[in-house]
Amino acid sequence: MNKSSLYLSLLALVVSAVAIVMAAKKAEQPAAAAAIDSNALSTVLNENPQIIIDALQRYEQIQREAQAKEAAKLFVENWEEISNNPNSLFVGPKDAKVVLVEFFDFSCGYCKRLAPTIEQIVKANPDIKIVFKPLTFMAPVSKYAAKAAIAAQNQGKLMEVYGPMLEQPGLLTEEKVDEYAKKAGLDMDKYEADMDSEEADNLIQDVAALSQKVQVHGVPTLVLNGTPLQTVDPEGIQAAIDALK
Repeated sequence: MNKSSLYLSLLALVVSAVAIVMAAKKAEQPAAAAAIDSNALSTVLNENPQIIIDALQRYEQIQREAQAKEAAKLFVENWEEISNNPNSLFVGPKDAKVVLVEFFDFSCGYCKRLAPTIEQIVKANPDIKIVFKPLTFMAPVSKYAAKAAIAAQNQGKLMEVYGPMLEQPGLLTEEKVDEYAKKAGLDMDKYEADMDSEEADNLIQDVAALSQKVQVHGVPTLVLNGTPLQTVDPEGIQAAIDALK
């Protein structure tokens, strides 16, 4: 059901509810007088439009809360696959007690804004594991950048390309991706071979499938020990991490 249909359905419910209230007030009156006057009902709604606005806003809130609960359940149920896939991109101890996962896209503006915070969290928390799940739906170059990140991970230099690619002013290009790989000191022959590998394609496909499985509807999405974070503020993320240590 689309949003317009939902609104119409909810509006009908509001009208019905108001009608019931009006009927209740007339319950002790003679039967003839107790009939609902459609004009009176229309007057109530016209004079009190906030009734409909409040109902719509409350309905949307209930929907968001239900979606958040379902997402949280899916993250918990699939946490092992999310946090411990041996082919995942990650930094930090492999078996860390605290694991932060980021679903992101190298072409996502909000992910670009978050990148300095993630780099800060990495530096401040060498004892936690941070897992990177690159999605590639926002621009054609996203897949190329994700493959570059995989190649950099294979040479132990993931963060050396993660930051520069996300913090690139303007649009990221394949030429810029290669430039950042060179600046990071990667073996470019191995870099190119790893980017063209079946392993890279499989990892990107696995991340895409996983994001659908756990219903990641937008990026960036942060998940800490199975719980989705509602903040991208560095202090808020760090506080959540500290609470688990």
